[in-house]
Amino acid sequence: MDPLNIFTQRHERFLLWVPQADSSAIPPPVLVIGTTSGTPPVFNEIGQYPLVHSNDKVGLWVLEPSAISPTLKEGVYRYWFKIQDTSPENRGPILVADPLSFTVDYSVARSIGDNARYQPASVIKYRADRLWACDLNGAESQPPPLPDQATLPSNNHLVIYELPTSWAKVGDDSRGSDVDVGTFADVLALFDRAAGGDRFASIAAVHQDAILTELGINALELLPAADAKAKGEWGYATAHYFAPDYDLGSASELRSLVETINAQGVRLFTDVVMAFGHDSYSYIDFPNFHLRPTMERDNPDSYQSHAEGQLRDGYGGNSWRYIRSAHAYDPETGAGNSTVHPAWTFHRLHLARWMADFGVNGLRLDSVNNIGNYDFVRSYKERAWELYNARYGGSADASKFLVIGEELSMPVSMVHHGILNALWNEPWQGRLRAVILGESANNDNFEWTVRKLVDCTLDDLDGTHFTDGAQAVNYITSHDIEGYRKERLYNFLKSNGIWDVEQRAKLAFALLLTSVGIPMIFAGEEFADQMDRSVDMGKKQSDPVNYSRKNDGGWRQGLFGYVAGLVKFRTKCPALGEDDTEFFHVDRSRGGKILAWRRGQTGDGRSPVIVVANFSNENTPGTEYVVPNWPDKDKSGWREVSQNRNVPTEWVAREPLLAWEAKVYTRWRE
Repeated sequence: MDPLNIFTQRHERFLLWVPQADSSAIPPPVLVIGTTSGTPPVFNEIGQYPLVHSNDKVGLWVLEPSAISPTLKEGVYRYWFKIQDTSPENRGPILVADPLSFTVDYSVARSIGDNARYQPASVIKYRADRLWACDLNGAESQPPPLPDQATLPSNNHLVIYELPTSWAKVGDDSRGSDVDVGTFADVLALFDRAAGGDRFASIAAVHQDAILTELGINALELLPAADAKAKGEWGYATAHYFAPDYDLGSASELRSLVETINAQGVRLFTDVVMAFGHDSYSYIDFPNFHLRPTMERDNPDSYQSHAEGQLRDGYGGNSWRYIRSAHAYDPETGAGNSTVHPAWTFHRLHLARWMADFGVNGLRLDSVNNIGNYDFVRSYKERAWELYNARYGGSADASKFLVIGEELSMPVSMVHHGILNALWNEPWQGRLRAVILGESANNDNFEWTVRKLVDCTLDDLDGTHFTDGAQAVNYITSHDIEGYRKERLYNFLKSNGIWDVEQRAKLAFALLLTSVGIPMIFAGEEFADQMDRSVDMGKKQSDPVNYSRKNDGGWRQGLFGYVAGLVKFRTKCPALGEDDTEFFHVDRSRGGKILAWRRGQTGDGRSPVIVVANFSNENTPGTEYVVPNWPDKDKSGWREVSQNRNVPTEWVAREPLLAWEAKVYTRWRE
């Protein structure tokens, strides 16, 4: 299979894939093409040219550049397709962006209908009698260099950083801060001191530091980086799946970011939205690509998985139609008349684009239950693995790629059946937030709340459980702040009357970074960022990340250093890449609120990690606290990681604990 068949053809001609049952019965799509000039840019139309139906490829409309008169000169062009609206609204002839656009330009957007929906222009370059994908300025981006697999982290040593693009700057806004959208150049500045940033160059922590290099994370998850309908904020309203988001920057800038982070041993994860879309196919060929569940209640494609009788939600867009096939040209294989699933094929195509052109090393699939079709999800996951393996000539390291799904009903059986590789472990967040308040959760007593927190393989979910730490993504906070106890950690602690946020936050991160599972840090939590503009629990994280707090010269700066030390330990210590866990001490005399456990195996030269944690308001009395049954107690070389200090042999298993303190010990040294 040539995953780029249709991309190869796009060098030769303008084309539009419309796999309708009888494409010849629809009005021919019309190419509307021109150039731009001036500031702000003005569209200068060259002309409108009907596409013709391909003779040997059913459902494919094409136009040779040579058919355009006057003859195209070498340069950059903007264009739309004029089509007959096929959506339920049936607005008549409208202009839409090319659904396969690699770059879109909102500066010359055209409105659709009376509801002010805008379709940006598609961008293409004409050079040497061929068509080339390019940035707005005509630059032709190339894929980043292929990193040596040995330099990239394995799944069981990942620490993922989940990054939205709504950041904050100090300003005159009545709510306390100005919000701007960070660009790929701003993200680059978080990894490279020599990169000053773009819109956030005025923030010292961005301009002068390399925050994420200092933090030591080894996987960057960009919340949807594909172009979204919403302007001036990040979101899940993906509209142009093949194009980097217009607000974030160009393909060339994204490529530079990927090259920089790969050189630092950091993997790129992308967040993908496939339950619903705001894409051009909502107008071009609605019946084959989309549905409105409320209008098709007898269609099983209208319902969510794991939610009996609950309709899929388009969140202002249109649900993708997955139970639908057509006999048409197959853009993946190039076959002229095949049985294809239009929506399946479309998503697999943009997957190939991101895998090939931006070196993606992991995927997070949003709202898997709202996709509602696990056959498709499996197909998408398997295609991702095929593309990853092909990247390294069929010898790719299986521990260096991952497809993660978000489904909060926790159907772990999806992992065991090969539909996904891993799941967001949403119950972990609830347990974490309970134990740092000294509470139990999920009908367990306190001891078992901690046990299941530390070792997610103990948690019985949908009749089964995780069998490997690389199957579960644990987090203190995520962009999903809707609901009870989901807000940023700082706000959660303050709302529960906790005055010493630093101490509880350190405990939370010690647990996150030493537990079985893949730890994920939501941007800003590493210095306990707080919500300035909104604490609306009915919305996703819209409050921006305020990186200026990172260097406050006080407890936040201290917290960042503490977290950074544990992050680097988590990414490198062999014991924390193993699942083996043993609780060897529960202090019943203190209500079971002091516990000690081992991570990693002992013997054969192995060095485990020992965690001792005090989940109470009281310091341990006196100058020592004895922990019995400490593995390898009499061996020398113990150190306490969070404070980066050596522990004399005579003090091993005897050190006191402060209230709400966790200490992390090991004999391992890098």
